[in-house]
Amino acid sequence: MKSAVTTYRERPITLAGLRGFEAAARHMSLTRAAQELNLTQSAVSRQVQGLEDELGVALFARKAREIVLTPAGREWLPQLQTLLRQLDGSVERIRREAHSPRVTISTFASFASLWLIPRLGDFRALRPNVDIDLGATDRIVDLDSEDIDLAIRYLPRESAPSNAELLFEEVLFPLVSPSYLQGPKKLASLADLDAHTLIEAKAGGVAEVRSQWSEFFASLGLKHIKGAGEIRFDFIAQTMMAAERGQGVALGRTYGGDLYMKGELVRPFDVAVSTGAGCFLVVSPRVAERAEAKFFVEWLRSEAQKFNRELSEWFKRTNETYAATPKARSGVTKRSRGAR
Repeated sequence: MKSAVTTYRERPITLAGLRGFEAAARHMSLTRAAQELNLTQSAVSRQVQGLEDELGVALFARKAREIVLTPAGREWLPQLQTLLRQLDGSVERIRREAHSPRVTISTFASFASLWLIPRLGDFRALRPNVDIDLGATDRIVDLDSEDIDLAIRYLPRESAPSNAELLFEEVLFPLVSPSYLQGPKKLASLADLDAHTLIEAKAGGVAEVRSQWSEFFASLGLKHIKGAGEIRFDFIAQTMMAAERGQGVALGRTYGGDLYMKGELVRPFDVAVSTGAGCFLVVSPRVAERAEAKFFVEWLRSEAQKFNRELSEWFKRTNETYAATPKARSGVTKRSRGAR
């Protein structure tokens, strides 16, 4: 294959050679690119040569048995791959919308398990023809390039993007199962936690920002409290399950309210701390043009507002309960700033 002549071109290039070049550059092989594209090697070679002729610059340096990207090829490849992903995503959306509308959502695992999934049945009852594509990951995804309609992310307030909308402010407070309170160990104040097993999620995930027991105690000026032991899990939902089964004391999270507002978990005393983080909603601009995705976002906001009202009422009820309970008055308390 001859080398492309390096000359300046003004007219726009055609698209025929883009796939061939991208596949050959990704595999660093014309043969494997041809197999992927279901073409002959000579056809891919002609595509790449034609693209180089149109660009007026060589993208590969040809050797006897291999191809190597030139500096121009290395620079252009990631830009081309981004454009092809966007193109493929838009084509997929067009094809998909023609058959079955779909809403694509990205969030982190614990929020999906504890809050979103229990409510999806209500949404499906309103829009039974809409498919839901839910991805649970700690990775911050690019909504446009990865064809995602909306994301719900756990973020500190100061690092939330300007277009992010706060759904829930994060509040932490001790939780146990109702039966756990009937055990032999006293649990009427924060100081009593030194005699109990503390349950928490491992540090490192996005939803563990400022949300470990150590940060909880530090915020109250009680760094000396360590607990009698600990159980640690990968996911926050697992900490709730362990507390539900009487295995120790977990830190309640705002978005886990479905468990404790139903009484499956209870607060042993009235202490709650805001972390300065929360669950934020980020919506792709294209949602405005997609009726079903727009409806989902409006439904999500409505559900969040309803949940916040219920949580605020729950905090009021539990505060009133503790105010009427003599043993609770001995505990150190910090009123929650997070329930809206």
